[in-house]
Amino acid sequence: METSDSSTIQSADANLLTNDEWQATFDALPEAVFLFDEAKRLSRANRAGALLEQVDTGATRGARCCEMFWHAEGAEECVVDRSVASGEVVEVEMLCGPQADRPTLITVLPVRGSQGASAGKTVVIVRDVSDLRRAEAEAFEHKSFMASLADLAPDEIYKLDVEGRFTWMNERAEASNYLLSTGLLGRHFNDIVAAESRDAVSLNLQRTIQGEDTQCEVQTIRPDGTVRYVEAYTSALWREGEVTGMLVFLRDITERKRAQERMAQSDKLRAVGELAAGVAHNLNNALTVIQGRAQLLEMRATDEATSKSLEVITRAVSDSAQTLRRMLDFARRGTTTDFGPVDLADLIASSVEIARPKWQSSSANRSGKIEVQVVNQGPVYVYGDAAELREVVLNMIFNAVDAMPEGGTIETGTRAEIDSACFWVADTGSGMSPEVVERIFEPFYTTKGERGTGLGLSASHGIVARHNGQIMVVSFPGEGTRFEVRLPVYEDARRAKQNSARLIALQIEPARILVVEDEERVRALLCDTFEAAGHMVVQASDGAVALKRLEEEEFDLVISDIGLPEVSGLQVARWIKMNRPELLVILATGWIEMITPADYEQGRIDAVFKKPYAVKEILERAVELLSARESVEV
Repeated sequence: METSDSSTIQSADANLLTNDEWQATFDALPEAVFLFDEAKRLSRANRAGALLEQVDTGATRGARCCEMFWHAEGAEECVVDRSVASGEVVEVEMLCGPQADRPTLITVLPVRGSQGASAGKTVVIVRDVSDLRRAEAEAFEHKSFMASLADLAPDEIYKLDVEGRFTWMNERAEASNYLLSTGLLGRHFNDIVAAESRDAVSLNLQRTIQGEDTQCEVQTIRPDGTVRYVEAYTSALWREGEVTGMLVFLRDITERKRAQERMAQSDKLRAVGELAAGVAHNLNNALTVIQGRAQLLEMRATDEATSKSLEVITRAVSDSAQTLRRMLDFARRGTTTDFGPVDLADLIASSVEIARPKWQSSSANRSGKIEVQVVNQGPVYVYGDAAELREVVLNMIFNAVDAMPEGGTIETGTRAEIDSACFWVADTGSGMSPEVVERIFEPFYTTKGERGTGLGLSASHGIVARHNGQIMVVSFPGEGTRFEVRLPVYEDARRAKQNSARLIALQIEPARILVVEDEERVRALLCDTFEAAGHMVVQASDGAVALKRLEEEEFDLVISDIGLPEVSGLQVARWIKMNRPELLVILATGWIEMITPADYEQGRIDAVFKKPYAVKEILERAVELLSARESVEV
């Protein structure tokens, strides 16, 4: 009996301890827990539940579930009813609280008996997930910001796995490859790298997998075949001490490379300019002497054979002078100041005749014949340099001949428009791709290999620009090429005809002329020319001697070089304007680009001739100036 009583007491104590422990555990739970009986009324709530309801423990006992804080207005069915009816766990999230502004997760668990049947009771676990949802929103916002930042970055960003395959890329990378990201995902990074850069890229990827950041310049290829220059930066992605992938940043430097190439070309031109400037003066003097002496002999020649030979010499000197001028033009050293009226119709006709040996001899070595058609609509005048414009036409004709290895037709001609004059050269040759058309006016760019220098069209573009004109080209592969040049029309065409046909045939009194030239052969040439025409000539080898002569003697005309020892020809012209303003001045020089508008204002300059010049033209211009002065004096 004693034993039995002791066992009963121990069993009761055990049950009492179990209930207390269960209650302590129930109250210690961090989530709010509510127990509902068979009538769906609250039978018990833990401390967290009371805090959530903002009441003391037990204050809401007996309340129906739908009277609790999580009641949703307009709800057709209670969550507890749903769980009891279905016998399943029901979990919902809703906005609860006095202001209905707290995200709350509600889980309803039906209580089952020992046999597994529903006991009609339920346990409701309520969690305030406001902080969680706020953290999730902040994380989403941060993720969106980082995604936008990656997409708006100026660089292309690629994520690669350890094998070098694409796993992600930003929007700029997609746009740069003209593909959706799915077009590259799973492919190897080397698939967009040019063949000449793949070895370097593979090496850098291996270094990156080992944890090293790398940088190099590579060439990449777009799906359309376009080659780009990019700077590539690679960095390892780490997770738990191991490299799990790579980030590759590509920065497009194609335009920068092209700018560097253009700068290098500019440096080449500058070097050519320095070379041209160094030899120009001596060559101009030599050509002036040769041409002048030939002209003097031609004026005195009595038989036709000698005259023709001298004419050939004069033309050869003129061609050499144009070669020298082209050297200066390539370097953009010279500025044209001796513009005059030019008939484009005559220019085209003479250019075709000059180029005839080129296209006729080339035709003999081709499978087909080259035909040249000239379409002129009468005189069309512009104001410019005939020699330079002829150089443009010849460049276009020569290019047309080279573009027709199997023969074809070259058409050239002129037309007058409302406010411009136009000439063109078109061929039926091989044509050019858009990429070539885009670069044809770049210095040293050529598609002819060793046969071309890449300077012809560059120089032509510069000449047309100096004439305030435009040069345009239309070309398609296999459909030929058409170059068209538009220049400002010369307003007084009638005057142009008169000037182009005018011959100096004036009779004047012998004049006293001072020739100022440091090159003895050129000085002697000028003296012989004017003395042969009946004038009295005094020589001066430098500017200081010329000024002394001018102070002591009377002269009618001064012909002077610019580049003189001690005192330049421009200084002499300024002295004359200040002290002898009635005295005529002609400058004959190889440094015509040194003359500025200020020099015309500060000095007496009546005419300018560029070496190598024709002494006959200087003589005619001098006679014209002296005759005009005599007319004014009378």
